[in-house]
Amino acid sequence: MHKVSEMMIAVGGDLLKQAGSIEEMQAHLEMVRHAWNISLYSEKKKKAKLKRFIESQKPYAPSKEDLLGLEWEYRRIIKQKEKLYPSVKNKIVVAEAVETGKDDYIIRAYFTGEKADH
Repeated sequence: MHKVSEMMIAVGGDLLKQAGSIEEMQAHLEMVRHAWNISLYSEKKKKAKLKRFIESQKPYAPSKEDLLGLEWEYRRIIKQKEKLYPSVKNKIVVAEAVETGKDDYIIRAYFTGEKADH
C-alpha cells in the first residue's frame, strides 16, 4: 500500500501544486482530506453529504460561480480517489503540511485505525 500522503497527492492533482503559502497548502490538504472521506460513503449518502457541504459554504462563497467551482473540485477529487484507490476504505483523520523551504512542503497524513463503515 502507498503512503497516505502519496495517495492524497495523487487524488489532489494540481490543487496541491498551486499553493502559494503554508496556509493555502493546508486549506487544499483539508479539501482533499474532506473529499476523500466523503468518497467512502454509499452513493446516496455521498451525494447528500456533498450537497449539504456545498449548501453550508454558500455564505462564504464570493459568487455562485465560485461555489460551482468548489463543487466541481470536490467531485473531481472524489472521482480520482474512486478510480485510483477503490479498495482503500480508511478515513483520513489528519493531513498537515510542514514547510521545509520556500514553496516546499512535506505532507503528513494518517488514516484512522478502522475502515469506514458507511
